[in-house]
Amino acid sequence: MKKSRPRPARRPAPARTRVALVLAAAVLVAGLGYAWYARSAGPEIRHVHGMAIDPFDPSRIWVATHDGLLVWREPGGWAGRVGPVMDLMGFAVAPERDVLYASGHPGPGVRLPNPVGLMASRDGDASWEPVSLSGEVDFHAMAVSPADRRRIYGFYYGDGLFYRSDDGGRTWTRTQVPALAGPLGRGPLQLVAHPKDPDTLLAAGEEGLLRSEDGGRTWKTILAGAVSAAAFVPRDPEQLLAYEAGTGLVRSADGGRTWQPLGLRVGDRDLVAAVAVHPADPQVVYVATFAGTLMQSRDGGSTWQALWPGP
Repeated sequence: MKKSRPRPARRPAPARTRVALVLAAAVLVAGLGYAWYARSAGPEIRHVHGMAIDPFDPSRIWVATHDGLLVWREPGGWAGRVGPVMDLMGFAVAPERDVLYASGHPGPGVRLPNPVGLMASRDGDASWEPVSLSGEVDFHAMAVSPADRRRIYGFYYGDGLFYRSDDGGRTWTRTQVPALAGPLGRGPLQLVAHPKDPDTLLAAGEEGLLRSEDGGRTWKTILAGAVSAAAFVPRDPEQLLAYEAGTGLVRSADGGRTWQPLGLRVGDRDLVAAVAVHPADPQVVYVATFAGTLMQSRDGGSTWQALWPGP
């Protein structure tokens, strides 16, 4: 098989690509749109907002949805929903056992402000407690640094500002970052923290894939075209994965300077909402789509199998 030639990071984005991601962003903002009703053997999934592999138990994959947090167990299948029904718009796993952070909206019977601001679970989602910004902020994109649990990033569509905390989310600096906000002010679909450097992060969105190496103060585009999700490879952070709406899943082996397509496209009516790479085995990669499809690759993204719904 002929190898794909590396391609430059910057290139014009087709109009249909930009339109596809604008629609996906609108789905996120409105909380409407994609709804996939699962078979009786699994959950009903209404809109995936995020996904992460438990760094202390990689057989556990967290899937944050419109109706709460689901757990997929490898090998096997769904372990069900844990914790209350909540609209978990932003979601991140901390580098501490069973510590999770989220933002969004409370569900029926949940006594938290709306929006919840930043909240934390210290028992694997059995319960949540407010941290800050209660009743003020709904982060649709947020990240916790695996290298420094005190460093948390977020972007709030409501005010179009980029948020950074250096003390575990208790206090925040808020800045205007036009490069992140985009022409419609919606901001990124996803923020991704570097596994080893708390000052380095990615922002995937309508304006492409952006990279900051100074804690979000300045940004540069490393992949043009609308990007819905991205991930660092934990064992080798120079390797990046991203889902570009017009091309599909792409990989960079040099920090984003050049990219190669991997051949995975989920279709024109759905987009990849999250990409996660196994912390110890870079060949094991998961993707989740907005509509609720979960897939796994065991060869670094070259071939894929559907985990849910199954074949």
